[in-house]
Amino acid sequence: MNTQIDISGGHSQVNPAATHAIQNYFYGQQAPSSEPTVPPTVVVLGTGVDAAVGFPTSGSLIPQMTDWLATDEGIAVDAALRKRLKGLRFRFDKFVDDAIERLAHDLDRERDAICAQVNRELEQDYLDDRQRKMGQLIVRIFQKITDVKNGAAIDEETEVLIREVTGIEPTEETIIDFSRINYTKTFESIIKHILQTSLHDTENPILRHVYTQLLDIGQLLAQYFYGFFTNRQGQIKTYLYIAWTLWAFLVHKEQSMAAASARVPSLPIYAQLQGKESLQVITFNHTTMAAAVSPSAIYFNGNLTDYVDIENKNALHVEDIHALDLADFFRHRLSDEMSLEGERLAIPIPSFMPPLKLKPVITGSYIKTWYRSAEVLARADRILILGHSFHSGGAFFNDMLRANRRADILLVDRDLETACNGLCTTFQQSAHRYTPLTLQGFPARKYDNRLTVIGADLREIDLREWL
Repeated sequence: MNTQIDISGGHSQVNPAATHAIQNYFYGQQAPSSEPTVPPTVVVLGTGVDAAVGFPTSGSLIPQMTDWLATDEGIAVDAALRKRLKGLRFRFDKFVDDAIERLAHDLDRERDAICAQVNRELEQDYLDDRQRKMGQLIVRIFQKITDVKNGAAIDEETEVLIREVTGIEPTEETIIDFSRINYTKTFESIIKHILQTSLHDTENPILRHVYTQLLDIGQLLAQYFYGFFTNRQGQIKTYLYIAWTLWAFLVHKEQSMAAASARVPSLPIYAQLQGKESLQVITFNHTTMAAAVSPSAIYFNGNLTDYVDIENKNALHVEDIHALDLADFFRHRLSDEMSLEGERLAIPIPSFMPPLKLKPVITGSYIKTWYRSAEVLARADRILILGHSFHSGGAFFNDMLRANRRADILLVDRDLETACNGLCTTFQQSAHRYTPLTLQGFPARKYDNRLTVIGADLREIDLREWL
């Protein structure tokens, strides 16, 4: 099969500018300013901020989307998309089942990461008895696999004896071929129970570490986004389905929250940012909440109100997503705007940006967005980072952040250890060289006299002393 990428042939191509990364937008501190003043404080909102007000985390999105697709609204959206995307084979429920089967059969890649995260959770005192026992079961059963594999390894002393006694040169690292070992039905039943339970108990502090490793909507989007570069119609259709289903589900969630807003006195973090004109907000979330409290908010990875026809380079907009009839939007408006066959080609996609290390420019507005982000980060005196994980797909943003070598940076995240590791990797600091602190009653660490990490729930932190 010829897998060579053709970025210029074919019809279904992203904007030509997407064939290279835009990595050099004034990362230095002397970036030219397009506005008279730049706010000295920048607040970066990660996915943890929206999770704190009730939106799913990236790991729990797919299970909740799968449940929503079984509702009347979800069925209507699914049917409208499949009618336009003829021959589409992807289904979320099958994807979830397949993911569980894969992980139940092959735990090697995820086992150690899950155990480490669950062990850290078991050190906390807020777990109830059921949660603690579930965590202990996960660690014990996974540890047994590790013990067996470690016990079968040929250590240096054994290797020397093999050479001296037999004259044979060992060519394998173990005495057992684990690729041919089958897990028992009892073991697979236990693992499948844990995985299925984790999908429907997304607030469980133990099980959230299991499903995070199992399903990631960002990686799923990135996997099929490459279809635009290779002009593979099957991948393009799958990406359109996944992206638009995600968009519809998030609109549905925001509509539900707006309807219940009379019963919600204030939203964590967002309520504290309301009316603060002396700061600049940069958000990685797609919801409209950041713009509602800060009209100048920069949406680094796209939002729910904008989408783009990447075939014809047309920017499109949804005026009021709170009043939008989702079924009607998909049956009529989007159905009319989308055309993948015949003479008229039109490929509208949400403005979401998949978590790719190299950032494609799907619309020209992103050039302004990233330039403005680099500018305000470079000039900031203080940067507050809330609920943001420094994953590999965020390398583009991390480069912008690292360019400012003088600002005080405060990171707040519930998982202190993971947050510290991510921040230290980004700023090339040793994760073990810090001063322990207590801030607002929460454990904290300070690095390099300007990097502070607080291990706090975003629903409990008071930002007033930093805003």
